[in-house]
Amino acid sequence: MRELQTVLNDLGLDLTGWTLESATGISDDGLTIVGTGINPNGDTEAFIATIPEPGVLTLIALGLPALLRRGR
Repeated sequence: MRELQTVLNDLGLDLTGWTLESATGISDDGLTIVGTGINPNGDTEAFIATIPEPGVLTLIALGLPALLRRGR
């Protein structure tokens, strides 16, 4: 499990000054998340974040080690 703010930062979003407080909903595919946070002005605000689907190369990189282990 990873913090959503860390995941979004790793994807290149600049969340400087934001504090994500809660995720209150997630889509069936897990790629869209809604919740609330504190914006840089100190106000509570809703957010919606869409995580991009992994690309083909990422899927290959994640699956290749599993296939190699299975083949042994």
